[in-house]
Amino acid sequence: MSELAESLLRELDATLARVTPSRRLAMLRQMTELFLTGSYTPEQVAVFDGVIKRLTEGVASRELVELSSRLAMMEGAPAETVVRLSSDDDPAVSGPVLEKSDALQDAHLVGIARSKSQGHLLAIAGRKRIADVVTDVLVERGNPAVKRKVTANGGAAISENSFARLISDARTDKDLAGMVKRRTDIPEELKPFLEMALA
Repeated sequence: MSELAESLLRELDATLARVTPSRRLAMLRQMTELFLTGSYTPEQVAVFDGVIKRLTEGVASRELVELSSRLAMMEGAPAETVVRLSSDDDPAVSGPVLEKSDALQDAHLVGIARSKSQGHLLAIAGRKRIADVVTDVLVERGNPAVKRKVTANGGAAISENSFARLISDARTDKDLAGMVKRRTDIPEELKPFLEMALA
């Protein structure tokens, strides 16, 4: 980011310290609309990212749900803002970007999956593509609904260790057992254990 852009953001910080919550929300909506309706260089996107992220601070969760939904499927979405939204404690805010945004890296998804609620895990389990490092945490920490959702997700890569855990859980969860059986990527050496779980 250029020195001019950093100077602009410092001025914004000073201004926002004196802005009421209602005015901050109005500014957030205006900046988001401006960003979503334009085409910008990477440098300009970085400035928008810094501005929008700052404007989200101190805004009530219910007001951030719309922003999260709008940015979730946007190609080239402001990455820092998406990360901030994905870390929100309210799954209604974090859910859309956790499930749909390509701006989130695997390391961040792992961190969210390790520390946040089952609602957060459920959203991650619905992603179009899920790396096995992320799936491992979903299977380890997830409740039955999370495990079923990620197992049914054909775009989720599942490691051998996670398959072993799912097969173990399938002994007491017949719905999960059926979903595991429909996977085409079960390691051959685990198939006999699955058959035992289905018996």
